Amino acid sequence: MIANKILQWQRLIITITTCIVFSVPAFAQKGWTPLFNGKDLTGWDTWLRPPDMVGYVDSSSSEPIGLNKDPLHIFTINNGILRITGEVWGAITSKKSYNNYHLRFETKWGELKYYPKDTALRDAGLLFHCTGPLDFAFKAWMRSAEFQIEESNIGDYYDVSGGKPEIPVSEGRSPLNEKVEQYDALAPLKREKLWRVHRSGNFESPHGEWTRSELVARHADAVFIVNGFVVNRLYNIFREDIKRQSTGGKLQFQSEGAEHFFRRIDIRPLKFASNTPLLASNDSIFTVSSTPQNIIITNTGDPVEIIAVELLGKNTDNFMVRLPEFPMTLKKNKQLILPVTLKPNHTVQQDVFLRLETVSGPVENFQVRLRPAP
Repeated sequence: MIANKILQWQRLIITITTCIVFSVPAFAQKGWTPLFNGKDLTGWDTWLRPPDMVGYVDSSSSEPIGLNKDPLHIFTINNGILRITGEVWGAITSKKSYNNYHLRFETKWGELKYYPKDTALRDAGLLFHCTGPLDFAFKAWMRSAEFQIEESNIGDYYDVSGGKPEIPVSEGRSPLNEKVEQYDALAPLKREKLWRVHRSGNFESPHGEWTRSELVARHADAVFIVNGFVVNRLYNIFREDIKRQSTGGKLQFQSEGAEHFFRRIDIRPLKFASNTPLLASNDSIFTVSSTPQNIIITNTGDPVEIIAVELLGKNTDNFMVRLPEFPMTLKKNKQLILPVTLKPNHTVQQDVFLRLETVSGPVENFQVRLRPAP
């Protein structure tokens, strides 16, 4: 629980016109290595399956387009931006394998969609811990776990036979109002029969704007982050076929039926550190739709790097939180102020909890309760 010491806090009225307010300046390069140079696909291979293969059913009579062949210009680069048309399913694949890393990238949607997904949500994905042949799944992708990149579902988890994780899930609703298994940090862990787990909330940017996504791959665990918010969390990814954990592999960005764009693909190795004591202005606040409430967080110990915020509970995307640029280092005796309010015309019926994320996991013994207005 949060220490009993209460710091003085104040209210700040801010006009917020979007669901989530965040800043995305140019990425700092200190400690990070670019995986995409903005000019060509140095460091990557391309793979494209048979051009006449439709969907997930192998009815093709032709050979794959194959390795590092792109006659249809599925992958092109212009002004530092990678365009993937999605017309033929496949991927770009990192030449190197990685483990214990923090990956970040920005993506946005184009307008083109291709059969059989021309009437579906625009779809793509980041595959990680990729191993085995390039054509393992639907002749298009490697054995892997997926950080889903799909309209209104960025941050879902998909099983591509890269190992079964444990994920805390409860029943939720998809953007199409279907019953789904949804990441819920307060729910029990589940492993069996998990092939897709929906993100906790929709924190992505509007269509045509850049969304910043991050993956923290820590041993056999993984954390999915969208625009500064933790939206999914995988524990103990285990490969039953080889009787061991899945802890690393190559990276793939999919081509899967929809035009989309990438920029600023960076990676850094993890530097594990113990958490430092943090104090909040209060252990709980009441949230209303008109007046943001400030959570004032003070560091009382060694410098700590914060990479994201996580909201725990249901309907977490009903909240608006003004975030700083992440990652950020909070030095001793310095403060972080997080204004929190509800989206206009939205309410919450249950408490939601706010915590802070580091590359080593959530900050220990730190949690602020966001309570419905009395």
